[in-house]
Amino acid sequence: MMDSQIEPGRFLLGETLTVLDLYVAVASRWTPRRARFYEVAPQMAAVVKRVDELPELKDFWAERFPFEAG
Repeated sequence: MMDSQIEPGRFLLGETLTVLDLYVAVASRWTPRRARFYEVAPQMAAVVKRVDELPELKDFWAERFPFEAG
């Protein structure tokens, strides 16, 4: 539903990283995982990938929210 209601820029609410970007990136790692997220939220998928790739979050993702098979 959210994907159809936003027009993301670099991040979900524009050009500045917000807690919403972090929340969506974390939630997209939970069941049913990324494959489903990419399917149902294609506009947000690019933003989530961008948040995943931020160098300053690399250690955080690896320690707190690593990807699991599936």
